[in-house]
Amino acid sequence: MLGRHFATDNHVTLRIGDGSRLRVYLDDGYWVKLLDPAFVYEPEIREMLGRVLTSEAVFLDCGANIGYWSVLARHRARCVVAVEASPETFRRLTDNIALNDGDVEVVHAALWEQDEATLSIVGHHLAHAAASVCERNGDLGRDGWQAFSVPSVTVDTLLQRHCAGPAGPVVVKLDVEGAEIPAVKGAANALRERDVIFLFEDHGNDPTCKVSRHFMEMGLVVMSPGRRSPLTIREIAAVKTDPTRGYNFAACRPDAPFVESLARPWHQARP
Repeated sequence: MLGRHFATDNHVTLRIGDGSRLRVYLDDGYWVKLLDPAFVYEPEIREMLGRVLTSEAVFLDCGANIGYWSVLARHRARCVVAVEASPETFRRLTDNIALNDGDVEVVHAALWEQDEATLSIVGHHLAHAAASVCERNGDLGRDGWQAFSVPSVTVDTLLQRHCAGPAGPVVVKLDVEGAEIPAVKGAANALRERDVIFLFEDHGNDPTCKVSRHFMEMGLVVMSPGRRSPLTIREIAAVKTDPTRGYNFAACRPDAPFVESLARPWHQARP
């Protein structure tokens, strides 16, 4: 509704977290909900970051969108890298990082299982949160949907290029619209050498829970905050009652220190 009454370049700047700021455009139906003071964005991600993000950790915000989690995490982690594939969304991401003193590395790329591949991302300027390199080819040709070429990058390369230094824990937020499994395949070195946790989305429109299933087949456990034991596929499927939304979980090795942090009672920790 706001988008019909304001020009596309109209925006507001909101205060989020401890002195952080975020620029939101009034025609952006995904982010304009932040104008409602009662709205809580992705409470499961907020809770999980509050438990696993430490001053020694590296935070890879993959599918960073306009930078909400990167901005909030920049003073909590040793290193923050924000990765975004959509060209217009990447521009808004860089603006928001600059608005917050630039303490985040920004990368215009699509997370994938190999580096320097040329991928096609399909998106719409009013539905940028659904831009995907995997699942949107059927939208091409519809009004406003466009395809853009974007280079690929792996988790392993992001760590090597942007987060040199102590080999602390790695927190990877995966919101990559269907590219989760290729993205995880590109983290083979990190999984061998470091403590890694993936905060990922298993969408309600997938009754097979293929992303969670893939993590389990790798020997990882799938957790949700406040639960003391790993989830089974049946339990994950039972949680996903709405086919129009994604559900957030965490995956890590069963002996990783993250397991104990996630098992503590739910407390709405702030990132």
